[in-house]
Amino acid sequence: MPDYKSPPLLPRLDPEEAGYLGEELESLRALVSRGDALATAGGSVMAWWGVVLAVTHILKALMAADWLPAGLPIGWGAAIIGVPGALLISHFGRGGYSFRSWRNQAISTTWVFAGIGIFVFLLGSQWTRVSEPHITMAFLAIVFSLVLAVMATSSSQSWLLGMAGGWMLTAGAMFVLDSPIDRYIVMAAATVCFMTAPGLVLLRAERRAQPKMRTI
Repeated sequence: MPDYKSPPLLPRLDPEEAGYLGEELESLRALVSRGDALATAGGSVMAWWGVVLAVTHILKALMAADWLPAGLPIGWGAAIIGVPGALLISHFGRGGYSFRSWRNQAISTTWVFAGIGIFVFLLGSQWTRVSEPHITMAFLAIVFSLVLAVMATSSSQSWLLGMAGGWMLTAGAMFVLDSPIDRYIVMAAATVCFMTAPGLVLLRAERRAQPKMRTI
């Protein structure tokens, strides 16, 4: 009996077409890789808040050491300077992004609600007059740890888990340390190491990825 073979479902590819598909796959792979970098977009805002909070806690340490007058509204000053600065950075940086994904949206939403939660906590503590500096700093550290953990698991930046762990250790240190000065110094160092420095690294990754995305 003659051997009848069914025709292939897809036509054979010549070498030129196969090479073209290979280039397309490489472009897609690069797109996904750049998407991982841009999934953590917002490094500039993160670095900005790291600087603001570091300076804030250094000033509070100086105030606790009686090197500055007591009762200075340092916390409110940080909010007055930090919030407009973050909004300006976000506004001028937003125009460069040509890639938005569910990961960008998730991380942005997490930061927004983290900020709202911190604001509600601080306002409620002041309203009920049960504010304790070490509890407040521990709460901030835990919130930052959770947000960084979300950022790490939503992108390829797994090293952010180390930063999240650093914030969790900082939260524990707020309960272990007895001196208010030591607590403020540790908190200032944590903001530099676990917020400012990672923010600058992410900002560099954004700038590397963004020009390539504009050509797609």
